[in-house]
Amino acid sequence: MKKYIVFALFMAIYSISAIAQSKLTPRDILDRTAQRLNTEGGIKATFTTTVYEKTLPKDIITGTMDMLGEKYVLKTEAVCTWFNGKEQWNLIYDTKEVSLVTPTQEELQTSSPIAFAGMYKQGFNLSSKSAELRGRKVWEVTMKPQKRKAEPSVITISIDKETFDPLCIRIRNNGDWTRISIDNFNSNAGLTAKDFTYPATQYPDFEIVDMR
Repeated sequence: MKKYIVFALFMAIYSISAIAQSKLTPRDILDRTAQRLNTEGGIKATFTTTVYEKTLPKDIITGTMDMLGEKYVLKTEAVCTWFNGKEQWNLIYDTKEVSLVTPTQEELQTSSPIAFAGMYKQGFNLSSKSAELRGRKVWEVTMKPQKRKAEPSVITISIDKETFDPLCIRIRNNGDWTRISIDNFNSNAGLTAKDFTYPATQYPDFEIVDMR
């Protein structure tokens, strides 16, 4: 009898949780995802970016990213980018140069894979629907700018319903698409603010070009 009571309680709790989640607005979902990205100690993940020309894959880039709030470090075989919340360093291995810039909000929208976490609160119409991705139940939240002819024209984020991890981000810009698939999403990564400033001593042979 106790077994059936426990089972009934479990199902009741599960049903209440399911109903509560079904009532989440697109803004609620993005709020929780932003909180997930702002977790203490930051996030480490791997990613695969596919650049499309219309619907045809044109380029594929793999790499790693560290995130702490709006700060991030992106590393690929060709380039590495550090953004400390104000300044951005872009290192190109082939040229042994590092450009130092103060990016605009528009520039960050194209360089940061998690730019949506700070963009959605104003200037966008939001919608969401349930879907599946890689065998996981997700919300697909779509952001469309309120200004006509603004770019990017569409941003769609697939977000795990249980963990609120962003699993895939698709961006349409000037008619072409970019897809960022995120894997190995690990929180409490032990990151601090200093991890997002360019470590010049590690690259003594690289020239810094100050473009601020």
